[in-house]
Amino acid sequence: MNTAQPLPHDYRSQMQSLARAYVLTHRDEHLSDSEQLAVRATRHLVHKYDVPLFLAPRLVALAISELPPPAS
Repeated sequence: MNTAQPLPHDYRSQMQSLARAYVLTHRDEHLSDSEQLAVRATRHLVHKYDVPLFLAPRLVALAISELPPPAS
């Protein structure tokens, strides 16, 4: 019998994970301007993954808050 398996993460968690990956990849480019990094990550979610504009900045903020501090 084929029963639908629940996804390991919901939509918000998946998009937040994508935001976290983007920020980790690009944060060295924005050492002095974290706001610009947040704007770029938001645009990335909206344009590449069609995340609604009202949701993308919140997901990026949550992703950034979960990151460890950059290595010195």
